[in-house]
Amino acid sequence: MYYPYGWKAFIDGKEAPIARVDYTFRGLAIPAGHHAIEFRFEPKTKETGDLISLVIGLLSIVLVAGGLFWEWKQSKKAVA
Repeated sequence: MYYPYGWKAFIDGKEAPIARVDYTFRGLAIPAGHHAIEFRFEPKTKETGDLISLVIGLLSIVLVAGGLFWEWKQSKKAVA
């Protein structure tokens, strides 16, 4: 099944346009000679999800560190 969203193609490290071939396949216009061909699936939703995960992870660390600091500060007040 042809699904263009998120797919990128590279010929010798340079991005190349992907063509729809026979209704269901991806194709590239490749010049004559030997070349390194690479298809990558890099959907925008993955980048967005990675960013959201990073922000939530950092926020969690800050909240836990803040809570530990608060508890430590409260225990110092109770002793004094």
